[in-house]
Amino acid sequence: MNRVLKSAYLILSLVLMVFAVNNCDNLVLIDEDNLNNPNELTEGDISPDLLLNNIQLEARNVFITVAERTAEVTRMEHMFGPLHGNAPNFQATSFTALYTNAYADLMVDVKNLLSVTEDPSQANLSFHSGMAKTLKAYVLITMVDVFGDVPYSQAIDASNFNPELDKGADVYAAALSLLDEAIKDLGDNNRSRFPDNDFYYGTADKEQPELWIRAANTIKLKAYLNMGETEKIRALVKAGNLILEPAHDFKFSYSTTQANPDSRHPWFINNYDADGGADYMSVGYMNLLLNDKEDLVDPRIRYYFYRQVNQDTRDFNENNCINAATPPHYPLGMPFCLLGKGYWGRNHLNADGIPPDGLLRTVYGVYPVGGEFDKDQPTINDKRDAPVDFSLGRQGAGIAPILMSSFTHFMIAEAELNAGNPGVAKTALETAIKLSMETVRDFGAGLTTISNASGELIDFRMLDADIENYIRKVTDKWDTNTSDNARLHNIAKEYYLALWTNGLEAYNLMRRTGYPESEDLQPAENDAPGTWYRSFRYPAAMVDRNSNVSQKDASGYGTGPFWDKGNGNFDF
Repeated sequence: MNRVLKSAYLILSLVLMVFAVNNCDNLVLIDEDNLNNPNELTEGDISPDLLLNNIQLEARNVFITVAERTAEVTRMEHMFGPLHGNAPNFQATSFTALYTNAYADLMVDVKNLLSVTEDPSQANLSFHSGMAKTLKAYVLITMVDVFGDVPYSQAIDASNFNPELDKGADVYAAALSLLDEAIKDLGDNNRSRFPDNDFYYGTADKEQPELWIRAANTIKLKAYLNMGETEKIRALVKAGNLILEPAHDFKFSYSTTQANPDSRHPWFINNYDADGGADYMSVGYMNLLLNDKEDLVDPRIRYYFYRQVNQDTRDFNENNCINAATPPHYPLGMPFCLLGKGYWGRNHLNADGIPPDGLLRTVYGVYPVGGEFDKDQPTINDKRDAPVDFSLGRQGAGIAPILMSSFTHFMIAEAELNAGNPGVAKTALETAIKLSMETVRDFGAGLTTISNASGELIDFRMLDADIENYIRKVTDKWDTNTSDNARLHNIAKEYYLALWTNGLEAYNLMRRTGYPESEDLQPAENDAPGTWYRSFRYPAAMVDRNSNVSQKDASGYGTGPFWDKGNGNFDF
């Protein structure tokens, strides 16, 4: 599909299919010679608003795909196995759609949009260009984070079908430069108009450019943290123009609309239909929320997860691990198979067949997928089960939590500890946890009550006292275990628990710090699961169509991006 046809497609069909993603397979798409064809549409015919709509959706798609894959590799969600190397979602073919979406779709669309916004004959569309550059920079940094070296300087060039790989550090530098451009564009008060739609920050108003500037700066913050750029982090924090409170959160918002197009959260759609759960929650991750603080259960657990049953099964046909012995290589106290009270998940790298448990397994809750809040429904209703359906909870009106305010404060805590400022780090950690819990609580507002058989109203909402008790538990540990490593472990584990469904930042965190570690994370069922993915295999389409790219072997995907110093050993 050439550039002109792509423009025509957008104008003719995007109004009806605004959430559809172009699945074009070519990775080098632009035919510059066609731009002046008098029988075809020209750049002047491109609608910047429709094109920006597409860019926003393509960036969302990149995040959702990466978040899901990285949630598996970080043990947030179940990863099929039995080995890291043969996990089905981590083969080369499984990344082609992601790579196509990033390069053939988003980067082409950004180039097309900027050709309009930078045309002196056009109206001043600096807000459009600032948004597009921010999203492109985010995607470029993400591509480096998950793949390492990737094409950039020679990519999206119609004359070069074999672009060479750029060093990850060079792509990061280009992305950071692009963010500086974006911030300048977003700060331009001479803009002629706002975009028609902003799927991240909502309707246009005078505060909207400031919010996008905060997002751009926070993307820089996470890049600098990966790279260990202490002074640049300090400058950003001092300037203060970051995502610091919930009103600044950089997130994509879904709705309850089911058709034309279906704009509900895709993980809600996959897990709340008539067949029930399509995904398995991680036994290890749920265990951290249930049991890591001894007698104190993480108050976010009812918001993160929805239990369809109130007890563990005793039927081997429903869960075939119930009769199996705990593997001898599991640490003492590490859960295997069952957690109790109906928290029905799956062990890391379990490769057994799938039993008929779709309407039994634990699924995503209200935060952030837009599902149901867990009110002990089966127990309250004196039943064994309370199966999912599309009418429950927020009915799919969830969010993609790309960069939330709590994330910023966790990153500041890590940076301040690394800089030798434990007191500042502790304060930032407390703020981060509080923001995480309040954001989660607010997301489930109005869904936390249920009437029991006697008609009494029971409210399961998170209380301020719950938050205070949790923070006290964390800070007591901070004050007791005063080594830098113990405190870094403390920050990392709490950040990991606050990141639910954002596997990308968990993936960066683990490779950057080496935490959470083996005492926190459930091991594979196999005692020798092979090399862990410090980066992903290259997409099949990228390798098959580019003579300058060779596929990674185990040593290749066992090596992370340029900033990864190899902290932590996750080959377990």
